[in-house]
Amino acid sequence: MLDPSADRCYAKVKINDGRGLSRLENGPKAILEGLKEAGIDLIATLPDINLKNLLTLVEAETDIIHVPLCREEEGIGVCTGAYLGGKKCALIMQNGGLFNSVNGIVSTLLLYQIPLLLLVYYAGDVGDEGFSTSGAMTEPVLQALGIRTYILREPADAKSLIQRTQVLAQDYRRPVAILLTKDVLGRRRPGE
Repeated sequence: MLDPSADRCYAKVKINDGRGLSRLENGPKAILEGLKEAGIDLIATLPDINLKNLLTLVEAETDIIHVPLCREEEGIGVCTGAYLGGKKCALIMQNGGLFNSVNGIVSTLLLYQIPLLLLVYYAGDVGDEGFSTSGAMTEPVLQALGIRTYILREPADAKSLIQRTQVLAQDYRRPVAILLTKDVLGRRRPGE
């Protein structure tokens, strides 16, 4: 179980969205609601501090099977097996984990035309401190793999984008990626 008290860096950072919810709460909730509304019934995840609030919600959700992973590429196999068993799946990870998963993506998802919604924390995005090399390589790697990619920056866009990309993944019979920014996850520090 993820420990909400473990996040000492950003736990107090809240930006009100004008509706009483902070971005810290609003973005992850909208993402989870979008996944549920898109019919996702299995989510494989690997912990990352910037995904903590989203993963805490996923873990608590009783309508979706949650499979915690040790390594991201395990998620390719888990989600492929679940898809072949009739599930609609999503894999949540950081972009560094995406890089670790390329072999599984190519040799399984692309080769056998397995639809999978990839929700990837976009470490090194514009305005982020650190991980700039990872950020610079994320979109080119996805493009080289032929994976259609969308960037989610605003919580208000989450439900619609997730639903539309899930339809695309199923119709396209390929993985589709949504890059999750610190903004949508409520993790951007003031002044960053």
